[in-house]
Amino acid sequence: MKEASWISYAHWVQDTLKLMRGGTPGKVGLFESSVPEPSAMLADTISASFRNGPPASYQSVFMRDNPDLVRQLSQRYGVSVDHIRCVTGATSAIQHIYAAVLQKGDLVLVERPGFDIFANNALDAGMEVGFFDRQGPDFDLSVDAVLEQLEDRTRMVVISNLHNPSGALASDEQLESLASALAEHGVYLLIDEVYRDYHAAEPCQFDVTAHPNVVRVGSMTKMFGMSTLRCGWMFASGRLMEALRAHCDRVDFSVSKLSHAVAAEVFSRADIFDGWREGHMETAIPVAEACLRGMVDTGLIELALPLRGCTCFPRITGVEDTVALSRWLISRCGVVVVPGECFGMAGHIRIGYAQDETQLRTGLERLANGLNEYREHGSKSQRIA
Repeated sequence: MKEASWISYAHWVQDTLKLMRGGTPGKVGLFESSVPEPSAMLADTISASFRNGPPASYQSVFMRDNPDLVRQLSQRYGVSVDHIRCVTGATSAIQHIYAAVLQKGDLVLVERPGFDIFANNALDAGMEVGFFDRQGPDFDLSVDAVLEQLEDRTRMVVISNLHNPSGALASDEQLESLASALAEHGVYLLIDEVYRDYHAAEPCQFDVTAHPNVVRVGSMTKMFGMSTLRCGWMFASGRLMEALRAHCDRVDFSVSKLSHAVAAEVFSRADIFDGWREGHMETAIPVAEACLRGMVDTGLIELALPLRGCTCFPRITGVEDTVALSRWLISRCGVVVVPGECFGMAGHIRIGYAQDETQLRTGLERLANGLNEYREHGSKSQRIA
Protein backbone atom coordinates (compact mmCIF):
# COMPACT_ATOMS: atom_id res chain seq x y z
CA MET A 1 0.00 0.00 0.00
CA LYS A 2 2.97 2.32 -0.51
CA GLU A 3 1.94 3.44 -3.99
CA ALA A 4 0.95 7.09 -4.16
CA SER A 5 -2.33 6.20 -5.89
CA TRP A 6 -3.79 4.69 -2.68
CA ILE A 7 -5.70 6.83 -0.22
CA SER A 8 -7.70 5.70 2.79
CA TYR A 9 -11.35 4.99 1.99
CA ALA A 10 -12.33 5.54 5.63
CA HIS A 11 -10.63 8.94 5.73
CA TRP A 12 -12.19 9.91 2.40
CA VAL A 13 -15.64 9.02 3.76
CA GLN A 14 -15.04 11.08 6.91
CA ASP A 15 -13.96 14.12 4.90
CA THR A 16 -16.80 13.71 2.40
CA LEU A 17 -19.49 13.41 5.07
CA LYS A 18 -18.27 16.69 6.55
CA LEU A 19 -18.67 18.33 3.14
CA MET A 20 -22.12 16.80 2.68
CA ARG A 21 -23.33 17.85 6.12
CA GLY A 22 -22.04 21.39 5.87
CA GLY A 23 -22.67 24.17 3.40
CA THR A 24 -25.34 24.02 0.73
CA PRO A 25 -27.79 21.13 1.21
CA GLY A 26 -29.06 18.88 -1.53
CA LYS A 27 -25.99 16.78 -2.28
CA VAL A 28 -26.76 13.37 -3.80
CA GLY A 29 -24.61 10.46 -2.68
CA LEU A 30 -23.71 7.80 -5.25
CA PHE A 31 -21.09 6.30 -2.96
CA GLU A 32 -23.29 3.95 -0.93
CA SER A 33 -22.50 0.34 -1.78
CA SER A 34 -25.67 -1.47 -0.72
CA VAL A 35 -29.41 -1.12 -0.85
CA PRO A 36 -30.90 1.24 1.74
CA GLU A 37 -31.58 -0.32 5.12
CA PRO A 38 -35.11 -1.83 5.22
CA SER A 39 -35.75 -0.16 8.58
CA ALA A 40 -39.50 -0.65 8.71
CA MET A 41 -39.23 -4.33 7.75
CA LEU A 42 -36.51 -4.84 10.33
CA ALA A 43 -38.62 -3.17 13.01
CA ASP A 44 -41.58 -5.38 12.12
CA THR A 45 -39.39 -8.49 12.31
CA ILE A 46 -38.03 -7.54 15.72
CA SER A 47 -41.47 -6.62 17.03
CA ALA A 48 -43.07 -9.86 15.84
CA SER A 49 -40.20 -11.98 17.17
CA PHE A 50 -39.92 -10.39 20.62
CA ARG A 51 -43.54 -9.36 21.21
CA ASN A 52 -44.21 -12.19 23.64
CA GLY A 53 -40.72 -12.39 25.08
CA PRO A 54 -37.40 -13.60 23.68
CA PRO A 55 -37.80 -16.02 20.74
CA ALA A 56 -36.15 -19.43 20.55
CA SER A 57 -33.37 -17.88 18.45
CA TYR A 58 -32.29 -15.73 21.40
CA GLN A 59 -29.49 -18.05 22.54
CA SER A 60 -26.02 -17.68 23.96
CA VAL A 61 -23.19 -17.17 21.50
CA PHE A 62 -20.45 -17.50 24.09
CA MET A 63 -17.78 -19.82 22.66
CA ARG A 64 -20.19 -20.97 19.92
CA ASP A 65 -22.39 -19.82 17.06
CA ASN A 66 -26.09 -19.08 17.29
CA PRO A 67 -27.59 -22.48 16.31
CA ASP A 68 -30.60 -21.01 14.51
CA LEU A 69 -28.45 -18.60 12.52
CA VAL A 70 -26.01 -21.31 11.45
CA ARG A 71 -28.90 -23.53 10.39
CA GLN A 72 -30.36 -20.71 8.28
CA LEU A 73 -26.97 -20.03 6.65
CA SER A 74 -26.49 -23.73 5.97
CA GLN A 75 -29.86 -24.02 4.24
CA ARG A 76 -29.41 -20.85 2.23
CA TYR A 77 -25.88 -21.46 0.97
CA GLY A 78 -25.71 -25.26 0.95
CA VAL A 79 -22.80 -25.36 3.38
CA SER A 80 -22.68 -27.86 6.25
CA VAL A 81 -23.05 -26.35 9.72
CA ASP A 82 -19.65 -27.85 10.58
CA HIS A 83 -18.06 -25.54 8.01
CA ILE A 84 -19.60 -22.27 9.28
CA ARG A 85 -18.32 -19.83 11.88
CA CYS A 86 -20.17 -16.60 12.69
CA VAL A 87 -18.42 -13.37 13.67
CA THR A 88 -19.04 -9.65 14.08
CA GLY A 89 -19.08 -8.64 10.42
CA ALA A 90 -16.91 -9.25 7.37
CA THR A 91 -14.12 -6.90 8.47
CA SER A 92 -13.85 -8.80 11.73
CA ALA A 93 -13.75 -12.06 9.77
CA ILE A 94 -10.81 -10.85 7.68
CA GLN A 95 -8.90 -9.82 10.80
CA HIS A 96 -9.53 -13.22 12.40
CA ILE A 97 -8.46 -15.09 9.26
CA TYR A 98 -5.16 -13.22 9.03
CA ALA A 99 -4.45 -13.77 12.73
CA ALA A 100 -5.45 -17.44 12.69
CA VAL A 101 -3.33 -18.74 9.81
CA LEU A 102 -0.68 -16.11 8.93
CA GLN A 103 2.47 -14.89 10.65
CA LYS A 104 4.34 -11.60 10.66
CA GLY A 105 6.40 -11.26 7.53
CA ASP A 106 4.11 -13.45 5.41
CA LEU A 107 3.14 -11.96 2.06
CA VAL A 108 -0.55 -11.37 1.31
CA LEU A 109 -1.41 -10.89 -2.37
CA VAL A 110 -4.38 -8.57 -2.88
CA GLU A 111 -6.37 -7.64 -5.98
CA ARG A 112 -6.04 -4.16 -7.48
CA PRO A 113 -8.30 -2.28 -7.75
CA GLY A 114 -9.63 -3.49 -4.45
CA PHE A 115 -10.99 -2.56 -1.05
CA ASP A 116 -8.16 -1.07 1.01
CA ILE A 117 -9.16 -2.96 4.19
CA PHE A 118 -7.73 -6.15 2.68
CA ALA A 119 -4.25 -4.65 2.58
CA ASN A 120 -4.54 -2.37 5.60
CA ASN A 121 -5.52 -5.18 7.96
CA ALA A 122 -2.60 -7.29 6.73
CA LEU A 123 -0.15 -4.44 7.22
CA ASP A 124 -1.54 -3.70 10.68
CA ALA A 125 -0.97 -7.36 11.61
CA GLY A 126 2.67 -7.25 10.52
CA MET A 127 2.33 -8.96 7.13
CA GLU A 128 3.64 -7.63 3.85
CA VAL A 129 1.36 -6.88 0.92
CA GLY A 130 1.70 -7.37 -2.81
CA PHE A 131 -0.80 -6.81 -5.60
CA PHE A 132 -2.08 -8.43 -8.77
CA ASP A 133 -4.04 -6.38 -11.27
CA ARG A 134 -7.58 -6.93 -12.47
CA GLN A 135 -7.62 -5.24 -15.86
CA GLY A 136 -10.40 -2.91 -16.95
CA PRO A 137 -12.81 -2.30 -18.39
CA ASP A 138 -14.38 -5.61 -17.30
CA PHE A 139 -11.99 -6.37 -14.35
CA ASP A 140 -12.30 -10.10 -14.93
CA LEU A 141 -10.41 -12.41 -12.58
CA SER A 142 -7.36 -13.85 -14.34
CA VAL A 143 -5.83 -16.92 -12.72
CA ASP A 144 -2.62 -16.35 -14.67
CA ALA A 145 -2.37 -12.76 -13.42
CA VAL A 146 -2.55 -14.04 -9.84
CA LEU A 147 -0.02 -16.83 -10.32
CA GLU A 148 2.47 -14.51 -12.04
CA GLN A 149 2.68 -12.41 -8.86
CA LEU A 150 3.21 -15.29 -6.43
CA GLU A 151 6.45 -15.27 -4.45
CA ASP A 152 8.00 -17.83 -2.14
CA ARG A 153 6.70 -15.84 0.84
CA THR A 154 3.12 -15.61 -0.46
CA ARG A 155 0.77 -17.31 1.98
CA MET A 156 -2.63 -15.89 1.02
CA VAL A 157 -4.44 -14.40 -1.96
CA VAL A 158 -7.44 -12.12 -1.33
CA ILE A 159 -10.21 -11.42 -3.83
CA SER A 160 -13.77 -10.12 -3.74
CA ASN A 161 -16.65 -11.73 -5.62
CA LEU A 162 -18.60 -9.81 -6.76
CA HIS A 163 -15.58 -7.58 -7.25
CA ASN A 164 -15.47 -4.38 -5.23
CA PRO A 165 -15.40 -1.81 -6.83
CA SER A 166 -16.43 -2.99 -10.33
CA GLY A 167 -19.12 -5.60 -9.64
CA ALA A 168 -17.39 -8.18 -11.87
CA LEU A 169 -18.38 -11.82 -11.29
CA ALA A 170 -15.83 -14.62 -11.04
CA SER A 171 -17.36 -17.91 -12.13
CA ASP A 172 -17.27 -21.07 -10.05
CA GLU A 173 -14.92 -22.53 -12.66
CA GLN A 174 -12.49 -19.62 -12.26
CA LEU A 175 -12.58 -20.00 -8.48
CA GLU A 176 -12.04 -23.76 -8.73
CA SER A 177 -9.06 -23.24 -11.02
CA LEU A 178 -7.51 -20.56 -8.81
CA ALA A 179 -8.05 -22.51 -5.59
CA SER A 180 -6.47 -25.65 -7.04
CA ALA A 181 -3.48 -23.77 -8.42
CA LEU A 182 -2.87 -21.99 -5.12
CA ALA A 183 -3.13 -25.25 -3.19
CA GLU A 184 -0.20 -26.58 -5.21
CA HIS A 185 1.85 -23.65 -3.88
CA GLY A 186 0.61 -24.00 -0.29
CA VAL A 187 -1.30 -20.70 -0.52
CA TYR A 188 -4.66 -19.86 1.05
CA LEU A 189 -7.46 -18.14 -0.89
CA LEU A 190 -9.77 -15.69 0.89
CA ILE A 191 -12.95 -14.83 -1.05
CA ASP A 192 -14.94 -11.85 0.20
CA GLU A 193 -18.53 -12.52 -0.90
CA VAL A 194 -20.39 -9.66 0.76
CA TYR A 195 -21.88 -8.63 -2.62
CA ARG A 196 -22.42 -12.13 -4.02
CA ASP A 197 -26.19 -12.19 -3.34
CA TYR A 198 -26.64 -9.27 -5.74
CA HIS A 199 -26.13 -11.81 -8.52
CA ALA A 200 -28.61 -14.40 -7.35
CA ALA A 201 -29.32 -15.46 -10.95
CA GLU A 202 -26.15 -17.59 -10.77
CA PRO A 203 -25.91 -18.93 -7.19
CA CYS A 204 -22.41 -19.77 -6.03
CA GLN A 205 -21.78 -23.53 -6.17
CA PHE A 206 -18.16 -23.36 -5.03
CA ASP A 207 -17.55 -26.12 -2.47
CA VAL A 208 -15.10 -25.28 0.32
CA THR A 209 -14.94 -28.94 1.36
CA ALA A 210 -13.19 -29.69 -1.94
CA HIS A 211 -10.68 -26.91 -1.30
CA PRO A 212 -9.45 -26.84 2.30
CA ASN A 213 -7.19 -23.87 1.48
CA VAL A 214 -10.21 -21.61 0.85
CA VAL A 215 -12.30 -19.45 3.18
CA ARG A 216 -15.41 -17.58 2.01
CA VAL A 217 -16.61 -14.51 3.91
CA GLY A 218 -20.09 -12.95 3.96
CA SER A 219 -22.16 -10.55 6.00
CA MET A 220 -25.58 -8.90 6.25
CA THR A 221 -24.21 -5.39 5.72
CA LYS A 222 -24.32 -5.35 1.94
CA MET A 223 -26.78 -8.12 0.99
CA PHE A 224 -29.62 -6.72 3.13
CA GLY A 225 -28.29 -3.22 3.89
CA MET A 226 -28.07 -4.14 7.57
CA SER A 227 -24.77 -2.90 8.94
CA THR A 228 -26.68 -2.26 12.17
CA LEU A 229 -26.73 -5.99 13.01
CA ARG A 230 -22.96 -6.51 12.80
CA CYS A 231 -23.27 -10.09 11.67
CA GLY A 232 -20.84 -11.92 9.41
CA TRP A 233 -19.66 -15.47 8.75
CA MET A 234 -16.86 -17.62 7.39
CA PHE A 235 -17.17 -20.83 5.35
CA ALA A 236 -14.17 -23.17 5.46
CA SER A 237 -13.25 -26.80 6.03
CA GLY A 238 -10.50 -29.04 7.31
CA ARG A 239 -7.55 -27.67 9.24
CA LEU A 240 -8.36 -24.16 8.07
CA MET A 241 -11.71 -24.19 9.84
CA GLU A 242 -10.08 -25.79 12.89
CA ALA A 243 -7.60 -22.91 13.01
CA LEU A 244 -10.36 -20.32 12.61
CA ARG A 245 -12.46 -21.85 15.37
CA ALA A 246 -9.50 -22.12 17.73
CA HIS A 247 -8.57 -18.48 17.15
CA CYS A 248 -12.14 -17.19 17.57
CA ASP A 249 -12.66 -19.25 20.72
CA ARG A 250 -9.54 -17.67 22.14
CA VAL A 251 -10.04 -14.00 21.26
CA ASP A 252 -13.53 -13.24 19.90
CA PHE A 253 -15.92 -12.39 22.74
CA SER A 254 -17.56 -9.39 21.06
CA VAL A 255 -20.29 -11.23 19.15
CA SER A 256 -23.70 -9.87 20.10
CA LYS A 257 -26.28 -12.39 21.31
CA LEU A 258 -29.06 -9.96 20.38
CA SER A 259 -27.70 -9.07 16.92
CA HIS A 260 -27.23 -12.68 15.89
CA ALA A 261 -30.65 -13.66 17.22
CA VAL A 262 -32.22 -10.89 15.15
CA ALA A 263 -30.10 -12.01 12.18
CA ALA A 264 -31.57 -15.50 12.54
CA GLU A 265 -35.07 -14.01 12.55
CA VAL A 266 -34.26 -12.00 9.43
CA PHE A 267 -33.03 -15.12 7.63
CA SER A 268 -36.19 -16.96 8.63
CA ARG A 269 -38.01 -14.26 6.61
CA ALA A 270 -35.31 -14.03 3.94
CA ASP A 271 -37.82 -14.00 1.09
CA ILE A 272 -39.11 -10.53 2.01
CA PHE A 273 -35.63 -9.11 2.58
CA ASP A 274 -34.35 -10.63 -0.65
CA GLY A 275 -37.39 -9.08 -2.29
CA TRP A 276 -36.38 -5.69 -0.89
CA ARG A 277 -32.93 -5.95 -2.47
CA GLU A 278 -34.15 -7.44 -5.75
CA GLY A 279 -36.92 -4.88 -6.08
CA HIS A 280 -34.48 -2.03 -5.68
CA MET A 281 -32.09 -3.50 -8.22
CA GLU A 282 -34.77 -4.32 -10.79
CA THR A 283 -35.64 -0.63 -10.79
CA ALA A 284 -32.13 0.76 -10.43
CA ILE A 285 -30.17 -1.24 -13.00
CA PRO A 286 -32.11 -0.14 -16.13
CA VAL A 287 -31.94 3.49 -14.99
CA ALA A 288 -28.22 3.26 -14.26
CA GLU A 289 -27.42 1.43 -17.50
CA ALA A 290 -29.29 3.97 -19.62
CA CYS A 291 -27.61 6.96 -17.98
CA LEU A 292 -24.15 5.41 -17.98
CA ARG A 293 -24.47 4.23 -21.60
CA GLY A 294 -25.16 7.83 -22.51
CA MET A 295 -21.91 8.86 -20.83
CA VAL A 296 -20.06 6.08 -22.68
CA ASP A 297 -21.53 7.15 -26.01
CA THR A 298 -20.47 10.77 -25.48
CA GLY A 299 -16.95 9.77 -24.51
CA LEU A 300 -17.13 10.87 -20.90
CA ILE A 301 -16.41 7.43 -19.44
CA GLU A 302 -15.24 3.94 -20.36
CA LEU A 303 -17.32 1.16 -18.80
CA ALA A 304 -18.16 -2.47 -19.51
CA LEU A 305 -21.92 -3.05 -19.72
CA PRO A 306 -24.28 -4.64 -18.73
CA LEU A 307 -23.99 -3.96 -15.01
CA ARG A 308 -23.64 -6.58 -12.29
CA GLY A 309 -24.02 -6.12 -8.56
CA CYS A 310 -24.67 -2.70 -7.07
CA THR A 311 -21.49 -0.78 -7.96
CA CYS A 312 -19.48 -0.02 -11.08
CA PHE A 313 -16.05 1.45 -11.69
CA PRO A 314 -15.85 3.50 -14.89
CA ARG A 315 -12.69 5.17 -16.13
CA ILE A 316 -13.11 8.91 -16.57
CA THR A 317 -11.79 9.82 -19.99
CA GLY A 318 -8.65 11.91 -19.78
CA VAL A 319 -8.69 12.42 -16.01
CA GLU A 320 -5.86 11.16 -13.83
CA ASP A 321 -6.56 12.86 -10.47
CA THR A 322 -10.02 11.59 -9.55
CA VAL A 323 -9.66 12.83 -5.96
CA ALA A 324 -9.64 16.36 -7.32
CA LEU A 325 -12.51 15.49 -9.65
CA SER A 326 -14.61 14.04 -6.83
CA ARG A 327 -14.13 17.15 -4.70
CA TRP A 328 -15.06 19.31 -7.67
CA LEU A 329 -18.21 17.27 -8.30
CA ILE A 330 -19.26 17.62 -4.66
CA SER A 331 -18.70 21.36 -4.47
CA ARG A 332 -19.89 22.35 -7.95
CA CYS A 333 -22.48 19.72 -8.88
CA GLY A 334 -23.73 18.31 -5.58
CA VAL A 335 -23.01 14.66 -6.44
CA VAL A 336 -20.73 12.32 -4.51
CA VAL A 337 -18.77 9.46 -6.09
CA VAL A 338 -15.74 7.61 -4.71
CA PRO A 339 -12.39 8.41 -6.36
CA GLY A 340 -10.47 5.47 -7.77
CA GLU A 341 -7.50 6.28 -5.56
CA CYS A 342 -9.46 4.71 -2.67
CA PHE A 343 -9.14 1.39 -4.55
CA GLY A 344 -5.59 1.81 -5.83
CA MET A 345 -6.54 2.89 -9.35
CA ALA A 346 -6.61 6.61 -10.07
CA GLY A 347 -8.57 7.84 -13.07
CA HIS A 348 -11.69 5.87 -12.13
CA ILE A 349 -14.67 6.46 -9.86
CA ARG A 350 -16.89 4.00 -8.03
CA ILE A 351 -20.60 4.59 -8.46
CA GLY A 352 -23.14 2.95 -6.16
CA TYR A 353 -26.46 2.66 -7.95
CA ALA A 354 -28.57 0.70 -5.43
CA GLN A 355 -30.61 3.85 -4.90
CA ASP A 356 -34.20 4.95 -4.99
CA GLU A 357 -35.10 5.79 -8.59
CA THR A 358 -35.51 9.55 -8.12
CA GLN A 359 -32.23 9.96 -6.27
CA LEU A 360 -30.42 7.75 -8.75
CA ARG A 361 -31.66 9.69 -11.78
CA THR A 362 -30.80 12.99 -10.13
CA GLY A 363 -27.34 11.83 -9.13
CA LEU A 364 -26.43 10.40 -12.54
CA GLU A 365 -27.77 13.46 -14.35
CA ARG A 366 -25.64 15.67 -12.11
CA LEU A 367 -22.66 13.42 -12.76
CA ALA A 368 -23.07 13.61 -16.54
CA ASN A 369 -23.53 17.38 -16.45
CA GLY A 370 -20.58 17.71 -14.12
CA LEU A 371 -18.27 15.65 -16.32
CA ASN A 372 -19.30 17.71 -19.33
CA GLU A 373 -18.60 20.90 -17.43
CA TYR A 374 -15.29 19.55 -16.17
CA ARG A 375 -14.35 18.72 -19.75
CA GLU A 376 -14.96 22.34 -20.73
CA HIS A 377 -14.00 24.29 -17.63
CA GLY A 378 -11.98 22.00 -15.34
CA SER A 379 -8.53 23.01 -14.11
CA LYS A 380 -5.85 23.08 -16.78
CA SER A 381 -3.94 20.30 -15.09
CA GLN A 382 -7.00 18.08 -15.14
CA ARG A 383 -8.60 19.19 -18.40
CA ILE A 384 -10.18 16.32 -20.28
CA ALA A 385 -8.61 15.82 -23.69
